[in-house]
Amino acid sequence: MLIDDDPMWLTSMGQGLRERGYIVTEHPGITAGLSELNDNPPDGAIVGERVAGQSGFEICRKLREHPAGAFVPILWLSDQNDDVATRHAGDAGAADYCLRSFSPTALAHRLQQLLRIARLERSLDQGASGGPVRAKPLTSGFEWLPLSARVRGKADLFSLLEWPGQPEALGHRDLLNLIAKPDRRRLWSVLARLMSGGPTVRQEIEVITGTGNLRRLRIDVHEVHADSRGPVRVCGMLRDVTPAGGSDPHIYQITHFDSLTGLPNRAWLLNHLKSKPSSSAGLRGFASIEIDRFQLVLEALGATATDRLFVEVTHRLRRLANESRAIKADIAAGTCIEAITYHGVNALGLLIDRLTDRDAALRFARAVVDSFDEPFLVGGRECFLRASVGVHVSSGPLIDPAAWITHADHARRVAATDGGDTAILFDASMSEGEADRLDMDSGLRKALERGEMTMHFQPQYSAWDRKLVGFEALMRWERNGKMQPAGKFIALAEETNLIIPLGEWAIDETCKALAALKRLGRTDCSIAVNLSSKQLHTGTLPAVIADALKRHGVEATSLDVELTESSMMKDAERAVQALKAIRALGVGLAVDDFGTGHSSLSYLTRLPLTTLKIDRSFVQDVHSSERSRAVASAIVALAANLQLSVVAEGVETEEQRQSLMALGCDLHQGWLYARAVPLDQALRIAAEDSARRSLTALTA
Repeated sequence: MLIDDDPMWLTSMGQGLRERGYIVTEHPGITAGLSELNDNPPDGAIVGERVAGQSGFEICRKLREHPAGAFVPILWLSDQNDDVATRHAGDAGAADYCLRSFSPTALAHRLQQLLRIARLERSLDQGASGGPVRAKPLTSGFEWLPLSARVRGKADLFSLLEWPGQPEALGHRDLLNLIAKPDRRRLWSVLARLMSGGPTVRQEIEVITGTGNLRRLRIDVHEVHADSRGPVRVCGMLRDVTPAGGSDPHIYQITHFDSLTGLPNRAWLLNHLKSKPSSSAGLRGFASIEIDRFQLVLEALGATATDRLFVEVTHRLRRLANESRAIKADIAAGTCIEAITYHGVNALGLLIDRLTDRDAALRFARAVVDSFDEPFLVGGRECFLRASVGVHVSSGPLIDPAAWITHADHARRVAATDGGDTAILFDASMSEGEADRLDMDSGLRKALERGEMTMHFQPQYSAWDRKLVGFEALMRWERNGKMQPAGKFIALAEETNLIIPLGEWAIDETCKALAALKRLGRTDCSIAVNLSSKQLHTGTLPAVIADALKRHGVEATSLDVELTESSMMKDAERAVQALKAIRALGVGLAVDDFGTGHSSLSYLTRLPLTTLKIDRSFVQDVHSSERSRAVASAIVALAANLQLSVVAEGVETEEQRQSLMALGCDLHQGWLYARAVPLDQALRIAAEDSARRSLTALTA
């Protein structure tokens, strides 16, 4: 544990020690350090001569007064290398001193020696000052009073269980909550048989102690007192039989803490929530935090810089939790941040206790979001991040801590989906939505093999003479007799990469429909199929299209590929190369939803496009809004200057049709003309259009 008020020294030395195998936590003051002692006492500490207005002597005194810090070896951090530094270290109760100018290698060596001596002293049961070390007991007696539901014992019982404070007794429910569920049921069963006159008990159980350590304990019940002179008492011994005499601290650190930041992880958090009830002073809340735009920074600056950035983020959250008086006053007096936890590459958590109400948790979560407004400095470069925060507040005892955390994660995903840079409180509808997504994900993976996916085709017409010119192919999923919302399952397919096999299937089905139109003699009808940018970036899309065209014997000029404007701009350079390869086949290329994304006109001139599609958001009030009419007119003019076709989507009224025609947009699709229909009906529409054209020609 590093305690110093120089953030640069904390960051550089913390990183240097981590690179040499140490798990490090960094604290700009003593408050957070003492809080960490409650949950995870360190093997050693480095303390500065003066930290945040307090002398190092005072900090060392507070460490020594804490029950978990009494025998933690301390290195005194000094700016001078002389007898004065040695005397100051001794006066402060430190085992040794180190210079602030030490390199991480030198400091790691000094720490290694210090920790080796401390382990040797413990093994000899002798402290640094010659006094006895208060080693954790290996055995402890206990007395269980079933009728009053209490377990009594001496101090060594609560020390073995690492229970905070020195109570005289525990409620048996508190004790059972420490025990793993399978062991809890088995222990309760044998104790019930004991109380019914069964044999004495020898049972081994796993417990998660009050500080989150995993221990294996053996319970030996020696006698049961049940007479008329007093209450029933069950007496016995508790023995620590954890392999190697106790839980291996190194293994525990690796499995319960993040090696980069030193923060406890989700496993630690679950153990902590199971073993420590919330304060009776108020509610307990959890904030799930996702750092937005983190992947962008990773791609731009690399992994090493991103690691430094993540450490900076954790430092800012620590300062927010420990030093922001204004925020704490705004929330409620007494509110405390129990822990900052690590949940993944760009995810963190805040455990908040003693909240007055749900809104207090939301106010603090919003303060977290606001804290990201200031830039982060990494390698002399400013980086701007944002945060999406989901908050869940307990309304009673935590029966299922994992579900409680998951609820906050649900709210965080909603916040991220809404654009990020916001905080949202969890409500039950979010959980239902997540369950629906999970169910949809499972069904979508089997939809193709079950034959549940179909393609529908929406006709496109020439507005001047209402002649059929082509179709747009749209994916449909019918599940259990009900059509699934396309927006939901397409988004889910994108997220899970199922969109790639679905897209290849869509290309094949579209070429199959083109072959059917060809047999009708309608080679003049093209079909446009919507594809995903993920397919565009696989590198195999041109080959997939060429294979489908060849297999079904249709002309490439009859097929159009549609991609949204924003999807092409995600990686514009790769998009240009992939689209050129597709266009070289003779396939048409259309930009869907044009005008709604963030395209660069310079890229628009480089993309080998054939068609622009005016988004329905501009079409719906093109007849009544000057702004929409101006945008639509600009798109039509741009298409004309670039020698591209232009298609209006979502044409539903005659007024819209007339306005678009007045702007020079001739190709339309929408409910005014026809809805999307299955292939057999689309072929019927094509046949009827052919018959109508023949009749018109005969009567002309």
